[in-house]
Amino acid sequence: MGTSSSYGGPSSGLVPDWVDGVDAGMDAGGGAEGPETPDGEAAPGENAAEGQQPDDGAASSPLAGGFGYPRGQFTRFTNGGGNKSLGRALRGYVRGAGGGAAAARRMPASTRVASGVAGLASAVATEGAEAALARFNLESLAGRPAVEVLEAVADAICPEGGTIDESIARDAMLEAIADLAEEDPGAFDDLTADQLNDFLCDVIARSIVTKVLNEIGTNALHGSASDADFREAEQITRDYTQGRVRDALSSRFDVDARSTQADIDRSISEVYADTFDMLEAVLETMQ
Repeated sequence: MGTSSSYGGPSSGLVPDWVDGVDAGMDAGGGAEGPETPDGEAAPGENAAEGQQPDDGAASSPLAGGFGYPRGQFTRFTNGGGNKSLGRALRGYVRGAGGGAAAARRMPASTRVASGVAGLASAVATEGAEAALARFNLESLAGRPAVEVLEAVADAICPEGGTIDESIARDAMLEAIADLAEEDPGAFDDLTADQLNDFLCDVIARSIVTKVLNEIGTNALHGSASDADFREAEQITRDYTQGRVRDALSSRFDVDARSTQADIDRSISEVYADTFDMLEAVLETMQ
């Protein structure tokens, strides 16, 4: 995952090896350049040696920008600090990004891809599979296996190669397709609205998990995370995230509704923002 000197990533990589470059304004670890506390230094109210805030209530105060604190807490997690440290790292990420809406804006490619999937799902539910696939000039695939069709859609909306953010979006969609394949869903035309909504939820959740772990796990303040550490962090983070995405989708997006793509784009952006806000709120108890 990522390009950290402290973590080489598993062979499959959360960010695939076909990434062509790095987004403008992002560092090699996928983090935005800006007013971040340098690695190894404490942000206000943090303990530099531990990457931990003092136990006097300061843990609930917002960061002054940057990811020094969440990276420190991620390191603490990999050094045996337990789930509370990972929870603090995730909460600190949202605060360091500037809140849910700002965190969502750090994922333009993922938001765009999720909007494409949502538009496809809505069109299938309201217009039929062939009309929905015509949006991507893939109407000839109507009636084909769902996995084959969705892989073609992935190539259309998030082609191989590109920036880190684009690769995160593509990887999230391909992993969600692999999950769906395990259910042997049959033909694309036979997918139900619930299956399409679950697929969309998986795409969004996976993109958020990969984005966050790439940014807080890269250039962590101290120590060296193993592949097992990252796999554990990924599973725990997905457990936190999946339900939040589902809640946000249920309030922001109706797959059976006839909506313009502009409306869907807006709804999906709000789903990402809501998910980050809910993650911060649910992890507030992890002091």
